[in-house]
Amino acid sequence: MKHSSRLKNSKNIFIFLSALILFFVCGPSERQNSSESGLGKYKPPKLPDAPAEYQKKKNELEGKKESIANGKDTYRRKCEKCHGQKGDGNGKKAAVLAYRPAEFSKPGYLKTRSDGQLFFIIEKGSPGTDMDAQGPGTSVNLSETEIWEIISYLRAEFTK
Repeated sequence: MKHSSRLKNSKNIFIFLSALILFFVCGPSERQNSSESGLGKYKPPKLPDAPAEYQKKKNELEGKKESIANGKDTYRRKCEKCHGQKGDGNGKKAAVLAYRPAEFSKPGYLKTRSDGQLFFIIEKGSPGTDMDAQGPGTSVNLSETEIWEIISYLRAEFTK
């Protein structure tokens, strides 16, 4: 009888450990937005639409070498940790964020967003994501010129 009881306990332990392993291997991922999480289709939070006065804004610094260089420097210091060196949303900090950062290098991403829309998101942030406001008066306190320089760099480096 002891042998049967021991066998039953061993079997229960084996089933429990197997289930535990399956949970950790196939269970929910930390990054709930990953298409590889096994949770089905991921729907990212909707980006806020920029008001009309922002949508009309045009980047007067676009294409200027000095602005692109300055934008690259600011991007590396302020944006790369989340958006990644390649603009692919795979920065060092990205893995701990609730939602994957924007993938600027994704074909069509920048072509479908106006200068004003990009400016608005950088300046005001994106509610429901980890993208906090970066503009004047925030803790990051980027100037309008610095924001336009970042946009110049994004368009020069990542537009596909």
